[in-house]
Amino acid sequence: MENLKKLTAFSLAVAMLAAFSGCGDQTWSYRTKDVSLSAGTYIFNLMNGYYEAYGMVDTPDEVDDILKEEVTDSDDDVTKTVEQFALDSADEDTLKMVAVEDIFKKNNLKLDTDDTALSEMYVGQVWSTMKQTCEEYGISEESFNYCYVEAPAKSEKVFEFLYGKGGSEAVSDDALIEYYKDKYTGYAYFSLSMTDHDDEGNAVSKSDNEIKKAEENFKAYADMINNDKKNYKDAVLKYTEDYSLSSDPTYSGSYNKEESNLAEDVTASLDNLGEGQAEFVKSGEGEDAIYYLVYKPVTDDIIDFLADEDDDSADTVETTDTASAETEIYDLKTGYSRSSLLEEMKSDDFADYLKNYASGIGVEKNPAVVDKFKPKLFVKDDDED
Repeated sequence: MENLKKLTAFSLAVAMLAAFSGCGDQTWSYRTKDVSLSAGTYIFNLMNGYYEAYGMVDTPDEVDDILKEEVTDSDDDVTKTVEQFALDSADEDTLKMVAVEDIFKKNNLKLDTDDTALSEMYVGQVWSTMKQTCEEYGISEESFNYCYVEAPAKSEKVFEFLYGKGGSEAVSDDALIEYYKDKYTGYAYFSLSMTDHDDEGNAVSKSDNEIKKAEENFKAYADMINNDKKNYKDAVLKYTEDYSLSSDPTYSGSYNKEESNLAEDVTASLDNLGEGQAEFVKSGEGEDAIYYLVYKPVTDDIIDFLADEDDDSADTVETTDTASAETEIYDLKTGYSRSSLLEEMKSDDFADYLKNYASGIGVEKNPAVVDKFKPKLFVKDDDED
């Protein structure tokens, strides 16, 4: 969720917040007739906006005036000063919080204990470290907990209410499948290094005979799939038998067609393979070589993200149907749940929805808060001219 992404800037703030003594009576920051957010909520969002922008500056400790440094927001490719970025970010995030609260209340949504339990345990530890500094800024424990735990949990509930099954903006299974197929390709592979280790842990190159045999084996695994009409599980089983393995060595999941963290040789192979095909891939030379059996699954066979979140079937492991085998061979999966793929697919739309929603519910901003608390609050004295 975009709301959660913004909170990652807080980790930088933890290390760098400076003390500030403020005064004034601010009981709210943004409100409607049904919703009212605390001043501390706005200050928290302002702080996150500042430290997010601060993190975009290449050498922030070396600039004359950090607030005047220009940064480019990767989301909309707009260049702003650090100061303006923080102000805009705080305004946008607080408006979205108002929208979430309004939708949450008007539709009688509820948070379960499980929605916040783990986060509350963690945030309690963070607050004990940040209590003095946050309170000096005007961020109470209540506001801190709201921004860090309650608001993100409510945002997720509203997101599911809108885009989940039966929601007003519901995404169909077919649309999810189309999104996945457009953006991702499934992959599966296992590998063998041409380097072993002796009893003392020293790297030792495999013998020429071992290397030759490994190459023959890996080519044979590919042939099983491509020519003998065996499936990937059969190839894995043969590999575990050949090398006396007790578990499935497969790495599998999905990779983005435009950018991938997989090894370059693996990605290149997948780009050339047809669905249901496999290939022996040698990466590197000599003792540095790694042999791969790379397989591109049939996409329709690995679609596993349509199950309900409480359905355990997506996590099952099936043993091979070979009677003599003791090794469990895992089913290939996309690596996504319905909620995780839906979140990726609709997070930008959700942000736009909340912005538009907020613009139509008459949000009032408290000048005693927004005119008083500025990004300069977070600039350390030794950063100033």
